[in-house]
Amino acid sequence: MERNRVAHEYQDLKQALSNERMPEIDVTCQVMRRISLIESRRHSVLKKTTRSTVAMGGMLALILLISVSAYAASEYIQLFTRDGVVKVQHVASDEPATGTANVYDYSAAQVQDFAKPGELIAFFVKSDRISEITELGLRFEYKEQQITSYSDFLKEIKRTGAPNLPLTAMGYSFEYGKINPKFPTIDVQKEDSYYQKVYSDLRVQAAKSSSGQKVFMKTVAWSEPLSISGIYSKGKAHIGISVILMNGGNMVVEQEKENSTDKILVAGTEVVYNSMKKNAVSYHYLNWYNEEQDAYYTLSSFGDKELTKAQFLQLAGELLRKGTS
Repeated sequence: MERNRVAHEYQDLKQALSNERMPEIDVTCQVMRRISLIESRRHSVLKKTTRSTVAMGGMLALILLISVSAYAASEYIQLFTRDGVVKVQHVASDEPATGTANVYDYSAAQVQDFAKPGELIAFFVKSDRISEITELGLRFEYKEQQITSYSDFLKEIKRTGAPNLPLTAMGYSFEYGKINPKFPTIDVQKEDSYYQKVYSDLRVQAAKSSSGQKVFMKTVAWSEPLSISGIYSKGKAHIGISVILMNGGNMVVEQEKENSTDKILVAGTEVVYNSMKKNAVSYHYLNWYNEEQDAYYTLSSFGDKELTKAQFLQLAGELLRKGTS
């Protein structure tokens, strides 16, 4: 089954667009958190889409049903494999209406309080209604871990098989990194005896409990990454390198009307330079697709000094030539 991954570039930054300058925030890691969390909610979201289209994740956690005309629109960027297969497709942004609020997930919040950094938690939410029990099934939450030691970061890269990120990048030094797990899909849960047992054990605990407890949790091992990111610093200036592993799926990138894009060849690879100007704020970032890794890269810049377009391209070239990506 083909899986479409939906990404909305730097959606978290939209909250800052009313300010006069870019805040000094960790953009990359906020984005990675959104990507990892969508996997646990994928099953309920799919009930609102066609059964033939599965979304793996994205910065807005949205599912888009892309029409043929949208894919054919010449004004939007496409990135291809060497065989001419479209792997990354920019489409028009489909923003929610103003005033739309996210529903707070109390059970997920309880799991986050329970978990230690770096832990993947399987949990079951007890309900008095059989239909809800069947629908929700086993869910997952991951508590992010900032790894500040580069040697420890390399150990996690080796353990998970995530793409390697460098110690330094264009004079910026490694500050910390994160690796987020790929959540078990519904199909994996149904076929893997380990997850079947976890689900069964949690349901037994829920059935025996008379204390009013609703959320039952268990730490589960993980070794397959969904994403990796690193923050690099030079004084109060920072750059972010983030990688989403596409796992055979496609990347659909929502492009806002204020975002202009430019596709440029760097070290033999097509990269997309993004320039966003909205209200009094402007920011820039760079993307490309790595066919060997089946991965989508993003370079970002924030802090008291941001990269110029030439510096973004220089950094991309440095990473591509070193074989980091």
